[in-house]
Amino acid sequence: MIDLMGWLSSESSPEDARWQEQRRPPRHNDESLTGTARIWLRRLPAGQRPLKLCTRYPRVANLLAWNWHDPAATERALEDLLVDHRGGRRGFPRPIELELRRLRDFNDHGRADGDTGWWTALRRNLTQGA
Repeated sequence: MIDLMGWLSSESSPEDARWQEQRRPPRHNDESLTGTARIWLRRLPAGQRPLKLCTRYPRVANLLAWNWHDPAATERALEDLLVDHRGGRRGFPRPIELELRRLRDFNDHGRADGDTGWWTALRRNLTQGA
């Protein structure tokens, strides 16, 4: 398996190192999609699936999948990903940014009211160890 964190740190600039200090420590599931994210991806309408995001930034896809049961939490997560609140961030490559914007629009306008119920049940089961 590729040592992704080692590769990223070898390619990092001093500015990247400064942001690296502010990020949470890496976790074992940052490099691949979790089961929750895989279910989330399958349940999204085909035109809304962020396939490039899932491939290139699975950690971000995992975060969105985990928050998807709560439209307000999802909105905050997408806002934090799309808007530079810290200053000096490079942002995502354009194809990833477009997928994130499409997800934000879907979260804001495309969800049916009952769309979140299964997420709530799934998350409850995962947190209770069922």
